[in-house]
Amino acid sequence: MEQRSGVQQTAKTKLSRVGTRSQENPEGTFNNLGHILSLDFLRECFECLDGNKAIGIDGVTKQEYGKNLQNNLEELLLRIRNGSYYPRATRTVEIPKCDGTTRPIAVGCLVDKIVQEAVRRILEAIYEPHFLPCSHGFRPNRSCHGALVHLNTCLMEPQTGAVLDVDIKSCFPSIPHENLIEILSKKITDTRFLYLIIKLIRNDGTDESGKVVKNTCGLPQGSILSPILMNIFLHESIDKWFLGLTTFGGCHIVRYADDMVITAKSVAQAELLLRKLKERLKTCGLEVHEGKTHVMKAGSNAAQFAEQNKERMPTFTFLGFLHVWGKSVNRKTGKIFWRVKRRTCPKRFRAKLKGIAEKFMAGKHKVDFLNWAKQVVNGYLEYFAVNDNMRRVSQFVREVRRIIRRCLNRRGQRKQVSWEKLNQILEAVNFPKPRLRHNLFFVPSASRRC
Repeated sequence: MEQRSGVQQTAKTKLSRVGTRSQENPEGTFNNLGHILSLDFLRECFECLDGNKAIGIDGVTKQEYGKNLQNNLEELLLRIRNGSYYPRATRTVEIPKCDGTTRPIAVGCLVDKIVQEAVRRILEAIYEPHFLPCSHGFRPNRSCHGALVHLNTCLMEPQTGAVLDVDIKSCFPSIPHENLIEILSKKITDTRFLYLIIKLIRNDGTDESGKVVKNTCGLPQGSILSPILMNIFLHESIDKWFLGLTTFGGCHIVRYADDMVITAKSVAQAELLLRKLKERLKTCGLEVHEGKTHVMKAGSNAAQFAEQNKERMPTFTFLGFLHVWGKSVNRKTGKIFWRVKRRTCPKRFRAKLKGIAEKFMAGKHKVDFLNWAKQVVNGYLEYFAVNDNMRRVSQFVREVRRIIRRCLNRRGQRKQVSWEKLNQILEAVNFPKPRLRHNLFFVPSASRRC
């Protein structure tokens, strides 16, 4: 056990050295990354995988693969080193979205997930030191809540007068392979490792009938490797480009993966930024979604002016929260001022309750039904129970309790569960109550800006 722990520590040390070198020498390249891909490194990547995730087209689960783990990993490592490893086609699953459409999710085989996790860790060590503070998605020690705090800071700046809410049209499926490979080759000159990444990028998929579909463009959503690759692409295509716009002083960008919001001094400046952004994205093989990209007034001064003219301030949605402008009182001075507030997006709220009702009704006969329901509600509250949103969160918990009571009353020919009895049952299982989970007013990352 001590020997194995020492080998794992060696793998972490190698990754740490890569990260340190990348940070100390931003223009440096890496021509020998294959030595990191050791047997114990692959074992560590295997152990971190979630065994409850969907399985690929080969039908192999984590438990089955782990029965002969040593031999399996030795064979995999040999195939990686001699270049005979090729990922198998992914299985496509359609996941419904809150707007009624679906999102195709690629489900890979377990072996490919191990390789993807290994490559992801190496790429993260290389590129993480260079990502800008405006990028929050799929990065260590960063979260959606940090992005919301960052955006709140930018919106509350005195010079902010407009917001550009940007939506990139089908970002994951539209990223050109050639452009992405060119970006990667600037830092990675290890041809064997780069070729391994190319194999994973160009991995084919299957349609509903099981027919193999060639992947000529884009990154498969649901892949372990896709988020870091998209961050690398958008870092070069958008973040660094935006940072170089010296003529747009006072503007800030907050990006979480392919969702981004840009603050500007005026509507005219935001519209000019939008035109330049469209031109930039076009050169990168991407385009904005015209129906979901908007320029609107924003800022405390604009909200105050709108109230004087009896106008309503426009709202926008970012990371599942509807951002609205409302009044607040300074507790120290008693002065009334305008600030941005967050509410759960109405579409997402209704869609979530509908999905929970269907899910709970289908699983109402489970032995651990209440514990299962408790986990679902806890997950929702962990994200949405933030400042200014407690009224909607309380409404959500009330509706879920109604759904649970309906499910319990339909479990069989039993006596109906009264509200008093339900409260006793939920109290016994320590069912979550609406309370503030995240205070987004006081987060250190709020001072980090682009």
